[in-house]
Amino acid sequence: MALIPVLLIFLVLLGIISGVIIAISRKGISSLKIMLLGISITLFGGILAVDPNSNLGGIEYLIALLGLIISVVGFAKRD
Repeated sequence: MALIPVLLIFLVLLGIISGVIIAISRKGISSLKIMLLGISITLFGGILAVDPNSNLGGIEYLIALLGLIISVVGFAKRD
């Protein structure tokens, strides 16, 4: 199977997730904007997951998870 490319994509997305979380926590962006960004990313990943024509090998679920994590970070951030 093609396990190596999927693993590489997963590691890249994991790096992007951690980079975004660190960047969000250091900048002075309001928590409402962060939550809205997370919700938008979650909806985009959900649409990709439901679409029968998309065959991304599970990456769409990782996109939705990224949006959920960003939303939680925005919710937990103190303004």
